Amino acid sequence: IARAAAAVSVMGGGDGSRRQRPPGMEAANAAIQGNSMGDGGEAQAFEVVDEGGELVRVRFHEFLQNYSEIVDEGKNDEDAMMDDDSSTADAPQGTQLKEYNPYLEQASQLANRQLKGATNEDEDNDEEDAEMTSFSSTISVNYRHLLSYDPELAEAIESEYVRFEYYLRRAAKEFVFACHPELDRDSSSGGNTDHSSRSTVSSYFVAIYNAPSVLPVRALRTGTIGRFSSISGTVTRTSDVRPELLVGSFRCRKCGLVAPDVIQQYHLTRPPLCRNPRCQNRTSS
Repeated sequence: IARAAAAVSVMGGGDGSRRQRPPGMEAANAAIQGNSMGDGGEAQAFEVVDEGGELVRVRFHEFLQNYSEIVDEGKNDEDAMMDDDSSTADAPQGTQLKEYNPYLEQASQLANRQLKGATNEDEDNDEEDAEMTSFSSTISVNYRHLLSYDPELAEAIESEYVRFEYYLRRAAKEFVFACHPELDRDSSSGGNTDHSSRSTVSSYFVAIYNAPSVLPVRALRTGTIGRFSSISGTVTRTSDVRPELLVGSFRCRKCGLVAPDVIQQYHLTRPPLCRNPRCQNRTSS
């Protein structure tokens, strides 16, 4: 998966003397000639797609949708802790086993919190506001579940987490909206203009726990940059919580085309080139 973006094959023609045009070349030529126009009158942008990231997004969405484990329906948490070493083969006859998807359950809990916050947004309740900001937009994923379901996907996420984090968040958002379409603010409601029950959350996050190894702070090296790592240490000083810019939208001052959802690389990151093939403005100021 991690090398999918670099594995680009060039296919030749039937006689081997003519190469096939790259994907999107026809659309780019049409935009340059002015034959393909957008909603605002500008030429449509030529997009560059991270094929590896898109593959991670699809497979992570599939994992959230299809993962399941066998649990005892009639056993409470205390009994489960006492019987951790027992196998299902030794289970009594009255045991009721069923398939359980913890991520579908999390999606339901997120939907309940968001809809509850949308209906009570006019009430002044600090505790509910804190609950909304902390737990209404994050899906917690057990790394062991991911490793057992799709080892290749788990390895790709562990080795290039910074590259694939954006696609994991997109998959989480699509998964929640697929389970609960009423949360999607952009979806059409068949003429229903009542948006009081719609969610106010626009970004979703993925929190991965149960990492295969935990590193002490002193063991961190440059080789761990960009990887998924779990560290342990002692907090000696804290600071105020400050907002972080994750994505931004920029408008070209030359042609007016908007570049939406530009991922920020831990600082203000502007597009190096205008997305309009007919403009190609390189001035970011």
